[in-house]
Amino acid sequence: MDLVPLLRGVRRVVRACASPVSAGAVVVHLAHGGATPSNAGLVDLALALACSGAAIARALGLPRPPPQTELAQPLDAYVALPVLALAGLITAYAGGVHGPLAALLPLAVAVCVALGETRRAWMMVAMGVALEASLHVAAEGTRDLVALGLRVGLLLAAGALHHGLTRAEVLRVREHARHMIDDERRRQKEAARAMRLQPTATQPAQRNEKIDEARMRSSLEEIHASIVGLLGLAQRTMKLHTCALYWLDAKGKSLRLVEAATHDDVDLHEGPLPATSGAMGAALAMSKPMLLANLRAEHPSVTYYRGAHRARCVAAVPVLDQGAVRGVMVADRADDVPFTADDQATLEAVALQARRLIDNERVFARLERARDDLSRLFEASRALGEALTEEQVLQAVATSARGVVEHDLLVVTGYDPRTGEHRVRHASGEGAASFEKLSFADNAGIASAAVKARHALPYRGHFDPKTQFVFTRDAGLDEMNSVTVFPLVVRDAVLGTLTLAAHRRGAFGEGARQLLGVLAGHASVALSNAAAVRRLEELATTDPMTGHLNKRSLESEFDKRLRAAARFGHTLSVIVLDIDKFKSVNDTYGHAVGDTVIKGLGAVLGRCRRETDAVGRFGGEEFVIVCEETDTQGAYQLAERIREELMRQVFATEQGPLSVTCSLGIAEFPRDADTREALFTRADEALYEAKHNGRNQTRTAGSKSAAQGPKREGSRKAPVSRRDATVRVQSGAPPTATTSVS
Repeated sequence: MDLVPLLRGVRRVVRACASPVSAGAVVVHLAHGGATPSNAGLVDLALALACSGAAIARALGLPRPPPQTELAQPLDAYVALPVLALAGLITAYAGGVHGPLAALLPLAVAVCVALGETRRAWMMVAMGVALEASLHVAAEGTRDLVALGLRVGLLLAAGALHHGLTRAEVLRVREHARHMIDDERRRQKEAARAMRLQPTATQPAQRNEKIDEARMRSSLEEIHASIVGLLGLAQRTMKLHTCALYWLDAKGKSLRLVEAATHDDVDLHEGPLPATSGAMGAALAMSKPMLLANLRAEHPSVTYYRGAHRARCVAAVPVLDQGAVRGVMVADRADDVPFTADDQATLEAVALQARRLIDNERVFARLERARDDLSRLFEASRALGEALTEEQVLQAVATSARGVVEHDLLVVTGYDPRTGEHRVRHASGEGAASFEKLSFADNAGIASAAVKARHALPYRGHFDPKTQFVFTRDAGLDEMNSVTVFPLVVRDAVLGTLTLAAHRRGAFGEGARQLLGVLAGHASVALSNAAAVRRLEELATTDPMTGHLNKRSLESEFDKRLRAAARFGHTLSVIVLDIDKFKSVNDTYGHAVGDTVIKGLGAVLGRCRRETDAVGRFGGEEFVIVCEETDTQGAYQLAERIREELMRQVFATEQGPLSVTCSLGIAEFPRDADTREALFTRADEALYEAKHNGRNQTRTAGSKSAAQGPKREGSRKAPVSRRDATVRVQSGAPPTATTSVS
């Protein structure tokens, strides 16, 4: 029995029951007069520690919500119960309902109800009522039930009021804070989009949104820190009143404040500001600096102040990026000192440096994303390189694809160019079970088209389930709006396809398709290598003529099955057989016909064997069958079925039809022997007895004739091909009727 799931289950039960059990124990203890100043003892300390431990364990075991979805978790009811129990213990120790801390319990109930879960507020109120009743019973007994009712009613009223009023206010504050955080996050995303810090259509988005958001925030903070220092330097050097940088949004319709340096605590407009208003709009429209002097208060050209301002001279310098306007830098002075040509050149240099700072951060962000892409491809390449079997390769492909792009379904198909048949080899995700046994011929589907074109389809991953289908019309992807199919090609040979599908539109952008294309290339090579490894294993473990196990593989399989039979007390039988007078077949009909006869016997064994039987060729025309959990009688029935099936087999030769027979020997574990060598020897002796008594028959090691039969010279410990000492070949003209060699 696996102890790990059992221990995990016990831990879950303890964690779930610790809080209510410890709180209930406190209620019972208080009702019996415990935790008073006169009789405080180890029981009180133990209960206090139990409640504290239960509350801490429950709090530490709670899952932490993502920071972008929850501002704060409501107080868990199973944390509140032991906390209320601790409040009851403290109240009792301080004198109970008549002590100075008599209001502690109602206060604790109010706080827990206000901060706790709405659907479990009744549990906290019920615990408070139980503790209040226990304290009253310990102090007054059951005499003054009116006072008890009043205290319970007061506690219920306090809980209801705090649940209806205080909790509502707490929720309102939380909702307001959540909206503020969402607004700030939205502004950051807009700023990052305007500065082109986010991935473009040609770049795949970060698979982990949390990491992507953290990097975006870090880039914005770095830009703000660098630009505020640059603007401050310009302000001090040029004796400016205000120096600010505004940036166009992604649509180029409005301006938002990036950073500013000013002497006074003025109220600058953070945006959005129309990109066509004031001096800034004129500089953006003409793509050249605008210098204004001798301005009066409330001049309409100065739009970046919310209220009254002291600007007398204003300079607006556009920020250009490869000829395109990205933003505007505005500077003003509070005295009548106009901006000169040198001042204009200085401001243009500052604007250029600000743009370079943003460009550097953009390049750095792209490098980080490229590093992530290379890291994912490296992990995918390593996983595919470590996979030795085709199943391991398919699992590695599915895992790597999940790291590249989010998708709802992944299907890998195999393709046979000889028959034109496609067969699903792996499916994972939504509805994968309906694709597991799917096979289809070449058709008008996207998968077949991708194989023929040897190019990823459809264009840009757009998919219309009403007019298109991927595999077959019956096995459609009706709920998918994005599909991409990559052919798996190795050295101009198509192995199959890699298909990904998603519900959302535009799930597979150009960057994601590029990464998936590289992944498909690695997967193609890995599948080809795994197939080559499988073929090498087959060549190393099977007989190339018959497809059955070779001698070494069967001996290894025999040892494994023999150990299992000995361990579990099962029977096991071995059948040794060879073709009667096979040398005469080779001498009369030639070795090509002899090979055909051997292949025919191998086919007979393949048809007659059971799934649990191990069949191997030991050289020449000799075969061995290992039968698990089979006694001599069962092995005899199998041997007779093989013998009769071979007798009915007719081989066509140039000399006419040919039929052959075989002789078989059987030995059983542990009745006849308890080692592989001894079992082979006993089965070989039974085979010799069948040969000695006329061939074309089955003998068992347990029979008297087999046990007492003469032992052949050179008997082996492990079977090798051995023929009769002399084989007589009938002479004469080639037979015209069916010839039987027996």
